[in-house]
Amino acid sequence: MAKYCQNCGEELNSKAKFCAECGEAIISQTVETESTQVNSKLCGSVGFSDKINDPKILESIEKRKKFSRGCAFIMIPLPLIIYLIVSFVSEEVETIDALVIGGAISFVFFLFILLSLYISSAKRGWDGVVIDKRYKDKTRRVNNGDNWEIEHYDEYVITFRTDSGKKERCVESFYQGRAVDLDYYQYLEIGDRVRYNPQLNYHYEKYDKSHDDYIPCMMCKKYNDICNDICDSCGNPLFK
Repeated sequence: MAKYCQNCGEELNSKAKFCAECGEAIISQTVETESTQVNSKLCGSVGFSDKINDPKILESIEKRKKFSRGCAFIMIPLPLIIYLIVSFVSEEVETIDALVIGGAISFVFFLFILLSLYISSAKRGWDGVVIDKRYKDKTRRVNNGDNWEIEHYDEYVITFRTDSGKKERCVESFYQGRAVDLDYYQYLEIGDRVRYNPQLNYHYEKYDKSHDDYIPCMMCKKYNDICNDICDSCGNPLFK
C-alpha cells in the first residue's frame, strides 16, 4: 500500500527515510502507521452499508430538503420585494427598474437553487476506486485593500475511476492562516473502493472498513471510533 508524507502529502518511497518533497523524516510515520494497523480494533465491516435506508438517516435527509426548500421560498422572491419597496419609498428607483433588476436577481437565485438540487441529487451517485492522490502548492492573486498580492495555498486532489469508466475528482484546499479540515484526503487511500453519495453531507463511503480505527458520520462529518454504531455528535447511525 502506498504511503504519503504526513507533512506535505507527497507519495513516499517504501524504503525512503525522508520525504523527497519537503525533507520531513518518515521513519516515525511508518512506525506509527504499522502500529495503528496492528492495534486496529477490527470492528469495521467489508461492504457498503445499508444504513442509507435507515429511518433516522432518511429523516435527516428529509429535514435538509425541507430546510433548503424553506430557504428557497424566502430567498428567491426577496430581491424583487426589496427593490419594489425601495421604488415605492424613493423617487430614485422607478417601479419598472425595480421589476427588472429585482426580477433578474431573483432569477439568478432560482437558478442557483436548481443547481444545488441537481448537485445533491442521489441520482448522481456512483461506485468507483481511488486511483490517484496528489498534493499541490498553488498560488492565487488576492486583493488586500491597497494592492494585489500573491497568496500560496495547498490543494489536495483525489482522483477516482467510476465503474462506468469516468474519472471524478475531489479537491480540498487549505489557505494559509485558516483552519484546515481534510475530510477525504487523509481518510481515503489509493486502491480504496468507494461509493459517492451526493445527498449526504459526507459524500464518500469506503467499501472496506475492516482495518480502520475510525469512521466518519455521513450526516455531520465527525469522525467516530470504529466500534461505535451511533455518532457521538449527532446521534445518527454510522455506515458500518
